[in-house]
Amino acid sequence: MYEQLIPCDHCGGRPTVGRSQRVISDAPDPWFDRTRWGRFGGPPAIGDMMMRPPEAPKTERVVCIYCAECGMQTPWTACEEDDTAARNSVAEIWNRRVNRPEASKTDLQRLAEREIGTSDIPAVVELCSRLDGDWSELGPLVKMIMRRLVDATVVTFDSWPIDPVLNDAARYRKLVQLTKWVDIDGERYVQFPKVYTHPEDRDRLFEDVIASAVDSLPDRDRW
Repeated sequence: MYEQLIPCDHCGGRPTVGRSQRVISDAPDPWFDRTRWGRFGGPPAIGDMMMRPPEAPKTERVVCIYCAECGMQTPWTACEEDDTAARNSVAEIWNRRVNRPEASKTDLQRLAEREIGTSDIPAVVELCSRLDGDWSELGPLVKMIMRRLVDATVVTFDSWPIDPVLNDAARYRKLVQLTKWVDIDGERYVQFPKVYTHPEDRDRLFEDVIASAVDSLPDRDRW
């Protein structure tokens, strides 16, 4: 689901999942200091996952989607019963917020001064979709930026085959997503999965055998 979350409407930052807990009942001890545990301390704080003592007020786990750059976030949703359903719920709320700020001529000029390439195409398209102003002034800047993107694309395809690089990057990303933490003798290690190679691929090139084996791995839970 991370790949399906739209960027932050306010700053364009990348959204992520935030977790916390909130008080749902009174403490059994009337003399207990409840302010420390959020009784009167405001809303839940992102990252507050600390275990409470038995005498503290009872809490429930909550989840939200938030932007780490500007702090924009969705309402908190309880996730005790079904964590995946709760994340799907806040993800839908986040994606409904599509009122993005308008871009101006200054934003275009700042982009035109950068060294842009094919990897910047999504950012350029997103910026152009938010433009608002006199197109007699904006048009030449947009034309220049598009021309630079086209030139960068032509140079890229002529000098380096981009498809194999992107495919290998996707395979590496899949391997990273399927890794696990392993604690050995008090030290934490990263363990990559064992990848099965199909017998019919043994006579192929080494790189092709590895690529086929990694492609056959199942995708991880998208959360």
